[in-house]
Amino acid sequence: MANVSGEMPRDLVMIRHGYSEANHVQKVRRLGADAAVPPEFDERHDVHMRLTSVGREQARITGAWLNGEFPAGFYRYYVSPLIRTLETAGALDLNNAAWRKDDRWRERDWGEYASLSDGEAADKYALSKKLRTQHRWYWCPPGGESLATGVRLRFEQLVDHMYRETPGKSNIAITHGEMMEVASVVLERLEPDEWLERNKDPHFDMGNCQVLHYTRANPETGAMTPDLRWRRSVNIWDSTKNWDDGEWVELQPRRLYSGEQLLEQAAQIQRLFPDV
Repeated sequence: MANVSGEMPRDLVMIRHGYSEANHVQKVRRLGADAAVPPEFDERHDVHMRLTSVGREQARITGAWLNGEFPAGFYRYYVSPLIRTLETAGALDLNNAAWRKDDRWRERDWGEYASLSDGEAADKYALSKKLRTQHRWYWCPPGGESLATGVRLRFEQLVDHMYRETPGKSNIAITHGEMMEVASVVLERLEPDEWLERNKDPHFDMGNCQVLHYTRANPETGAMTPDLRWRRSVNIWDSTKNWDDGEWVELQPRRLYSGEQLLEQAAQIQRLFPDV
């Protein structure tokens, strides 16, 4: 029976899957080397993409680091059911791991975009491309889901689930880059435009096997807070992808605005009908 005492987990560690065959094909096609892509690739659904040998090694190295940081292991081990995340979880070789597949941790649904190259998608969905350019947070690929609704709602369901079933415990989830980006918006109380600006900054790229760790325990004193108050993000495979040099960052509380401040924000956008 679920524990309903109501308390946030002590730690939430999220790991993006390792370098996958789909990641490799995206890279190859951007270089114009389509001939290097086997014809079977476009017949395989995204959920069945494997890791490359590089991706397996990334996971192995990351797992060795995690075993050093969390020698007692975790209370819950969650994994997206996609093959590349299952393979990553297994290759991590974590202490005492007993993995739970949970479809809510899956990749964003890219709908019809998932079966098209960047160029094909741009040609076929010119209007969708325009909408994506206007605001990526709210954009929804044809037949898929937006970050603002589908992915966010899934993550908030997971937060509620962990609040009820794993109070005060340490959890780990092997998941996907955009799920982790949405998690950062929710847990760090970012506003959509703040996320847009951060998303443009290469410093905050979500690399393969990137570790995104949130905790309630003050990293200096060990004192506990009610919410996940500190964040660090490290990439054991490529330290140039560490956020903030891999150091802990204290998250800011949710901002509140006066009516005057809201009007000031609105005034930053020029009126299209100033006389109406």
